[in-house]
Amino acid sequence: MSLRRNRRFVLALLLVALALPQDSYASSTLEIIGATTGGNQITARVLSHGSAATYFNPSLLPEATPKLEAGFFGLASQNRIRLKARPAGVDVPQSVYGTDDPVRPTDARGPFRPKATADLPPRSDTEADDNVIYAAIGMVRPLAGRSLVFGFYAFLPVRAFLNQNSFFTDEREQYFSNQLHPELLGDRLDVSTIAFALGSQLNDWLSIGAGIDVSIFTESKVTVYVPDGSDQSNVLLSPEIHTDSRFRPYFGITAHPTQRTSVVATLHTPFANTTNGQNDLRYWNAKSVTQVYTISQGGEPLRLAIGASYSGALRPDGRAPWEVGIQLLGERWSQYSDRHGERPLDGWNNTLNVAVGGGFLWRERHVTLDLGYVASPVSDQTGRTNYVDNSRLVASAGITVNAPRARTAAINAYSIKSWPDSSLTRLLRSCFMFFICFSSFGFIRSTPG
Repeated sequence: MSLRRNRRFVLALLLVALALPQDSYASSTLEIIGATTGGNQITARVLSHGSAATYFNPSLLPEATPKLEAGFFGLASQNRIRLKARPAGVDVPQSVYGTDDPVRPTDARGPFRPKATADLPPRSDTEADDNVIYAAIGMVRPLAGRSLVFGFYAFLPVRAFLNQNSFFTDEREQYFSNQLHPELLGDRLDVSTIAFALGSQLNDWLSIGAGIDVSIFTESKVTVYVPDGSDQSNVLLSPEIHTDSRFRPYFGITAHPTQRTSVVATLHTPFANTTNGQNDLRYWNAKSVTQVYTISQGGEPLRLAIGASYSGALRPDGRAPWEVGIQLLGERWSQYSDRHGERPLDGWNNTLNVAVGGGFLWRERHVTLDLGYVASPVSDQTGRTNYVDNSRLVASAGITVNAPRARTAAINAYSIKSWPDSSLTRLLRSCFMFFICFSSFGFIRSTPG
């Protein structure tokens, strides 16, 4: 395949990706944890040299080392939400059931009649501890030298392919757990990521790339027949469930103004894993009732990143003795929809995250270090809702060691620290997480060109 045909193929991929349906969605785990292989977890959009570039910046694939990577990553998280004492005189008494309250829900958001406080689940702090093991599998394979490079990256929770734990962020949660929950953590850490990408070096100073992220879209329709409305424990069910794979495009571009500098830009389109459901309730002697619902998990907004790096003069083996980089990531959270497909009543803010990182060779070992700030998009919760989230300070460190038989072993450590913001409602929010990569092995296969 000629170089010109390769370029036409990559450009055609870009056009096809842009033409994909705009209602398909995908996962969020990698956006929280970062790249678990190849070092530089937080600044992977700028400094990735392995298969993780498939997801974070496919235009870096022509510069990545051709190899197959496989490893495991362990996550231990501790989330704490401490509630203040409940004010006196606000409990709902049992006499509420004897009132002729005319309140009727006008839509899915209510308002709803309150239950007596004594009949609700116990009010308590939130202590959500979780341990997750992930399997990471990646590959970089040149198809036509640097003119066309294929990348694959999968990041899969070992215990479950996908978990969905929905909750309400207002008074409706009193009917269920009666607790607050971290909005941007929790089940968002149990989402699988599968990504494919192509990268192409167009000339000595410019590379482009495009990829697709595989998502899950489920439609569920359950027809329920109730023979006797006075005994609803005896029903007949006929479910129809259809699960689809959909694809969300993303793009990257890398320019080298000089041999030792690079400037990058990436664009990731919005995604989530969505379930649309419908229940048709049919009664023997009453009119049928239709219930419609939407459950969305792992939603991420439109993300636009720019960055730059500077390195030392390349060694004969093609590696830089040291490099540093900076990454700015803008996220359009103002269009966010929560787990029930609802827009926050108090609009969320668009955010700008910043990260700096670098790496150096030490006795043929590659040592990396990153530091970043992730801004919370949640506005002050002074009204009806309680979206729980915090700004975060993140850091990662890693070392890659060459082992016999052309294998490499990498160990990465990644930590996140959240702190309370100044507003009264955010004083309830606090969480600390520590991530450590137990092992990550890369099987290197060199390919000419």
